Amino acid sequence: MSDPGQGVPRKTRKHRSVLHLLREREGAHGRAAAAVSDQVLQWSMGRWMRAPTNVSSYCRILHAKSTIALAFSGDGELFASTHGDHTVKVFHCADWAHECTLRGHDRTPWTVKFHPHSRWILATGSLDQTVRVWDITSRTCLRMHDFQFVVSCISFHSSGELLAVTAGKRISLWLWRQSTTSGTTRAGSGEGGGSGEAAAMQFGGEGEEVGSEEDARLGPLQAAANGMHLSSAPAVTVMLEGQQPQRCVAFKRSATHELLFVAETNALPPPRLPGHLVGDAQQMVPPFTVQLWLWMLDPQLEAVVGLECDTSSALLKVAQCVMYSDAGFDVSQCGRFLALCELDPQVGYRLRTLSLQRQSLGVQLQTVALPNCPYVTSVQFSPLTTAVLIGYGRCQVPPQQAAPQYAVLRCIQFRGDRQEDMSTEEVELFAIDSTDESNVALFHPHAASCALLGFLYATKDGRIRAFKHQPA
Repeated sequence: MSDPGQGVPRKTRKHRSVLHLLREREGAHGRAAAAVSDQVLQWSMGRWMRAPTNVSSYCRILHAKSTIALAFSGDGELFASTHGDHTVKVFHCADWAHECTLRGHDRTPWTVKFHPHSRWILATGSLDQTVRVWDITSRTCLRMHDFQFVVSCISFHSSGELLAVTAGKRISLWLWRQSTTSGTTRAGSGEGGGSGEAAAMQFGGEGEEVGSEEDARLGPLQAAANGMHLSSAPAVTVMLEGQQPQRCVAFKRSATHELLFVAETNALPPPRLPGHLVGDAQQMVPPFTVQLWLWMLDPQLEAVVGLECDTSSALLKVAQCVMYSDAGFDVSQCGRFLALCELDPQVGYRLRTLSLQRQSLGVQLQTVALPNCPYVTSVQFSPLTTAVLIGYGRCQVPPQQAAPQYAVLRCIQFRGDRQEDMSTEEVELFAIDSTDESNVALFHPHAASCALLGFLYATKDGRIRAFKHQPA
């Protein structure tokens, strides 16, 4: 159901006339027409962000203690969530029809990722120390490997052939197709779409039906690059052995490189903030911070297989990040910008955006002071890199207040051409006030989808709340 009282947009911004843009697009061709079309999308999203909660709905997942992680398929057709009942659930984005439930993990799956080239293949990492690769169509586990420690994060290389896995103080690389270990339990007791296990969202209007085309699956899985000979390579190698627990690993793509990010827990506790920033609220200090490293790699898979990383050779390091999982930072879809939450002991918590272009790597582009930032659970760029969505995971008001509402989400405008410090009020596009506690918040990967699904967040009590654009 729609729940407009749960969201309070706090700020609006002016945008160019859409009539001007449409006239310009009519006379444009090729790249110029595509550029104007992008501006029309930006205009449309800008209009929506003036009142993003006009249409929002909860989807309660029955029998789940919590919703831990979310992921979209690369084509934006499917969505997956992991839950405290040890299951993975897959939905269609267009109409929220339930595709299937995947079972097989003995403990909670902590992380989920779709294969970069197929919506029907996904991987999960679990507290049961295993990583599983699933075939959604057959509801079966294709491969499984035990990493001998709780798995906190996984990431597909852009080829889809390799998974990076964090387990304890170690980060491993797994050529998962070469593994001989597969699931021994029936992984997917497959309730189909509309099974009743999850209540479908009613947005008013029917979504586009998504078929399970055979050619959309990987089928017989092929190597990503022609002429690649990996049969002699070991299935699992250690990429990094750290001094402290590894929090996340992530492959991201730029126009020219495979970007590799690693986040390791800092050995020392977070610095205490000056009294004028926190007052008596000592709980404002997070339980830990992480240091984030970046390497730029050749995009070919052969350059990564067997890779051993030395943190001293990282091209970029951020020393005090507030991050609980790989959802705590993001790279724009163009690969040019990095967004994260940083703890500065002198000025407090800040949303920082940095350049990832080689000629200006690490240059600060925008810094926004953020209130109550220890509880940030996710930071994500919008599809057109015009904004950053921030999710909060704990109540940010005094506990004595009954049923308090607070900002569960904030959306911050990103001005990539400006290098300056700003307050939240200067660039906040909107905030969603609620009593929820968000584990993760994500934009849909395609801006044009906002009429069906614009962004969503997962809550600690097992619900998922989604927002869409409904033209006036």
